[in-house]
Amino acid sequence: MRIFPKILIGFLQGNKLRIHILGICGTFMAGVAGLAIKKGYTVTGQDKSYYSPMKDQLCDLQITENITEDLISDLVNCDIVIIGNSQSRGSPSVEYVLDNKLKYFSGPEWIKENILKDKFVFVVSGTHGKTTTTSMLIKILEENNLNPSFLVGGIYKEENISYKYTDSKYFIIEGDEYDTSFFDKRSKFIHYKPNTLIINNLEYDHSDIFDDIVQIKKQFHFLIRTLPKEANIIFDDKDENILSLLSMGCWSKKISYYKNIKINNIIGEHNFKNSGAAISAAETIGISKEKSIKALEKFCGVKRRLEKINNKNFILYDDFAHHPTEILASYMAIKKLHAGKKIFVILQIESNSMIAGTHKEQLINTISEIEICYIFCKKNISWINSISNITVFDDIDIIVDKIKQSIEIVDIVILMSNGDTSDLIMKLTRYE
Repeated sequence: MRIFPKILIGFLQGNKLRIHILGICGTFMAGVAGLAIKKGYTVTGQDKSYYSPMKDQLCDLQITENITEDLISDLVNCDIVIIGNSQSRGSPSVEYVLDNKLKYFSGPEWIKENILKDKFVFVVSGTHGKTTTTSMLIKILEENNLNPSFLVGGIYKEENISYKYTDSKYFIIEGDEYDTSFFDKRSKFIHYKPNTLIINNLEYDHSDIFDDIVQIKKQFHFLIRTLPKEANIIFDDKDENILSLLSMGCWSKKISYYKNIKINNIIGEHNFKNSGAAISAAETIGISKEKSIKALEKFCGVKRRLEKINNKNFILYDDFAHHPTEILASYMAIKKLHAGKKIFVILQIESNSMIAGTHKEQLINTISEIEICYIFCKKNISWINSISNITVFDDIDIIVDKIKQSIEIVDIVILMSNGDTSDLIMKLTRYE
């Protein structure tokens, strides 16, 4: 009697392979979980912490919450392991995978092999604006009846989900420059093989894995070197770092994206640029500029990207901005939209780059442009504490009380953080 490997048996039984995801509550990995389920796999997972909105998405997918890095039965009994880039050597679950020679993939590698084959792939990259530009491009294709599949680095507000899998030939994916996994230090986007690549902008960031902008350019150039001559590169021809990158060698079609796009329901100069990039990308598959603008006139924004939160006492915005360029762009957009209004900014410092002081001078200059800015950080930031005119609070309730005490003059509050803001939103809306 012939013995079949259990992975082959799984396929013969209708693709019901059991996938276990380590680091499942990450923005990217929760989307991978959804795509795998749509493809017919059984999915389980675990993580060291669970937080909204991805916690809610996993709950909707009926994936059991396992808050642990230790060995669990779902891992022991799975066929394939997908390992997120939050996982590292020394974790009991990771060590079990390696010691027992389980079949494992990084998230981007699994997507390349199981999702993106035979698709026309749009990859949206750049230091800032990836999620917004990705969402804009999704909206354009949807309004033109192309029903694309997608994976966003956040929640696509139109459908309140971060992923979608359809029978469309088009797949839109956010291309992160962060590293793939502990066993693959290339940027995630190297795996996606785009037909159309957007490079929205390029700045130094992620100081925990990159020493300088040169290293980031090298990762982008690794991607460019893999693109065929028929591929399209949509880029900002005013961005010196992108021009420098392309001068390293480019063999594909270079298309400068539209400038000076103005759409009534879109806020901020940075988002006008994002819309220009999305419109130019859509043109590579024959969608006209006019049709794209018409589609974006129905665009309702992105969750946690200058998202307006219901609040009675003042206007409240929740924003993912965590790099000085993003912080200033969001603030100036709201200041222009609400001219003459009293704006209070709560800036939560949580990214490794910001804590390390990588953007020290740029952040100081940005804060100087903001009339009222409260900075919150749980960790001791020695470099910022030494600046005489800046106070850092380690207790968010103190900041909330200051807002409450000033409630008669508060018109607008902007929360800026790449962390979970749900608790802070609750505290600020409690005084309604």
